[in-house]
Amino acid sequence: MAESPYLIRFIQLPAGYHEFSFRIEDSFFGDRENSIIQKADIQVSAGLLKGSGTMQLDLVMEGEVVVDSVRCLESFVLPVSFEKHLVVRMVDHPENEDDDDDAIHIAKTAHDIELSNTLYDFISLEVPYNPVHPEDENGVDGCDPEVLKHLKKAEEDRQNEEKSPEDGRWAELKKIKLN
Repeated sequence: MAESPYLIRFIQLPAGYHEFSFRIEDSFFGDRENSIIQKADIQVSAGLLKGSGTMQLDLVMEGEVVVDSVRCLESFVLPVSFEKHLVVRMVDHPENEDDDDDAIHIAKTAHDIELSNTLYDFISLEVPYNPVHPEDENGVDGCDPEVLKHLKKAEEDRQNEEKSPEDGRWAELKKIKLN
């Protein structure tokens, strides 16, 4: 198995601040099953502050991802830019310590920090639950106009159905009391 390109080997580093840089591209998300992100171009800057018994990790990520709009199903580019400040905790059983969002748990015997899952989670959380094309500078919706036309017609049809008079046969049945 090849070594991950998102690995920070801290065991040989002296105490102090150390900088690392990673590039996240399409293959990073293509290797993951059911990823909502199709393509990506993100620059990650990682700063590791190694102390005598503790470590802090600062992640700065900037770039863009390609996702599908839930409204028109066409792909669009979504910019991402965020920072995360994490504490690196060395614990006996890191697999049991997954409930802390502001920390990375690694084994006390570990020599490195593997960031691929952490980076994937943070980037995926930057994508809105229901991503849609943003409006352009003129306020025009970025979705396919043909799809929007069909969606508008379907909404109008639904509203007209709700306004239509009730079938008289059902009105008579509603008068029946079952007590």
